[in-house]
Amino acid sequence: MQIEAKLKALGLAVPNLEDLYRSNPAGAHYVSHFPVQGLLYLSGTVPIRDGKPYLPGVLGRDLTVEEGYEAARYAALTTLAAVRYALGDLDRVQQVVHMTGFVNSAPGFNDQPRVVNGAADLLVELYGDRGKPTRAAIGCQGLGGGASVEIVVTLSFAGADVRPPLARDHFAK
Repeated sequence: MQIEAKLKALGLAVPNLEDLYRSNPAGAHYVSHFPVQGLLYLSGTVPIRDGKPYLPGVLGRDLTVEEGYEAARYAALTTLAAVRYALGDLDRVQQVVHMTGFVNSAPGFNDQPRVVNGAADLLVELYGDRGKPTRAAIGCQGLGGGASVEIVVTLSFAGADVRPPLARDHFAK
């Protein structure tokens, strides 16, 4: 539970994935994660804080780079919720292999890498070099729910046990 202790020391908490899905029943057809031969593919996550969308908006119009960086950190926490759900223990992560960050961007905004650094920096704070991914930072116009940032992560993990994926449409109303 070293990673949980580091999160606590940073004043951060990983939300419960089932609670997040239950409180926002999108009805979309996808699953939280999918394991393939020691790799865990995770669905995209957006910034959530206290169960609500955090720092929504458009970078370069509504939000500064610093606010986007903070939003990306919280998107990473939401990713860690899926990791903890799947693996049961955040310490089982061996390597964050790849991260793609999508940044809801105003025309002319070109600091997407600095925004996505928020997620990458948190993963490195927690895992050291094991948290340093290959990555892409992509500007887009519009993300679901007006989110400012969405990240998609693939990682390798230790052990064989993986909880079955949580279907996003399971909680649909």
